[in-house]
Amino acid sequence: HLRLIEKNSGRQYGNPQNPLLLSVRSGAALSMPGAMDTFLNVGMNDMVTENLSRKKEFAWSAWDSYRRLLQSWGMAFGLDRDVFDKEITRFKSKYHVSQKMDFSPGDMKEIAMAYKQLLHDNGIKFEQDLFKQLMAVINLVFASWSSKRAQVYREHLRIAVEWGTAVIIQRMVFGNLGKLSGTGVIFTQNPKKKQQGVHLYGDFTLCSQGEDIVAGLVKPFPVSKSQKINDNEDISSLEELYPQIYKRLKSIATQLTEDFDYAPQEIEFTFESDKPEDLFILQIRDLDMARHQALNVFVLSMDKMTLCGRGIGIGGGAMNGRVAFNESDIGMIRSKYKNDAVILVRPDTVPDDIGMIFDTDGLLTAKGGATSHAAVTAVRLGKTAVVNCTSLVVHDDEKCCFLNEYEFHTGDLIAIDGYLGNVYKGNYPVEMRESYSEFHF
Repeated sequence: HLRLIEKNSGRQYGNPQNPLLLSVRSGAALSMPGAMDTFLNVGMNDMVTENLSRKKEFAWSAWDSYRRLLQSWGMAFGLDRDVFDKEITRFKSKYHVSQKMDFSPGDMKEIAMAYKQLLHDNGIKFEQDLFKQLMAVINLVFASWSSKRAQVYREHLRIAVEWGTAVIIQRMVFGNLGKLSGTGVIFTQNPKKKQQGVHLYGDFTLCSQGEDIVAGLVKPFPVSKSQKINDNEDISSLEELYPQIYKRLKSIATQLTEDFDYAPQEIEFTFESDKPEDLFILQIRDLDMARHQALNVFVLSMDKMTLCGRGIGIGGGAMNGRVAFNESDIGMIRSKYKNDAVILVRPDTVPDDIGMIFDTDGLLTAKGGATSHAAVTAVRLGKTAVVNCTSLVVHDDEKCCFLNEYEFHTGDLIAIDGYLGNVYKGNYPVEMRESYSEFHF
């Protein structure tokens, strides 16, 4: 099977001069977004990366891809994501950059080597033998079926442990080649429209790989111009920046749902340039259709409430609750304020938080879009959620957050609107009104 991929791609796994790099991920019978491990850029070691970086188009992305693989490897062996986040934050401070794409190729090489040193310092051996590396990550994906995160997911959704998982191996494509490349996720129907047909809605980001969007690690941009009216009017959409990519995505969505009679789809994609022939579809899955439903709304007008900020509302209506930052906060609020809802406040929507999302009533995040795995899971579970609240700054260690000039601590009263995306300080009267949601994520 590996030989078939090599033949079709014109590349060879383990060849430093013309390397084939692989994506290795799970393929369970039922979709479990974010519950299983994924490895990108498998097939890289020091030699392959050094050679690849000598190609002009890969000077920066080779080292960026290598650091991603090193981080995935380290996390699979128990290192916390925060360890790597602190390291790259240190380099941003050192080189006075705000975004990783502003690092030079030399800077990115230094960061990759620092990640490798983190593994060494924690007693984790990174496999340089590429065949052994591939076999190791395949086994790690299989093993992630038994991880705590996957167990929690199965217990709540009543998925049988006996079903197990397959492992899917694909050729890597690179959304991190430069500022004309990127990655994203679209829904073929806009969840905020009632019309049938193709109305693209989704998130994308530039100079990144697919895991950045679905893992909720970035502050994404909207795919369609129409999203900005509802969510954020100050940033450009994929439709405006890369119209040919958008046009091709819409054509694919139309072909799937209208010509081939697929149900509405969730589509993950990567583009290596702004040319439509460099657009790649990574995977597709069915969206869940919803029924008529009643939503809670706030009774008071906005001028009589303390509006702190706005994000993207992705599920539910008006919710009053108390702020929680971690598992211990959730337990404390459940014990001390038995009748109050718990609203989890996180800096991002990483899959690591899925267990906490199951235990809370609402979700508020600074990063991550409507299409991230944790956000999709929250909405599937009927949670009220607001994501990508860009003015939100979360300090996990101090158990506090700032939303513009407003400060929140564990247990403070907070209110969120999962339809409008608004966040308020305090709690306010709500009432139920009939509404209609054509589908949920």
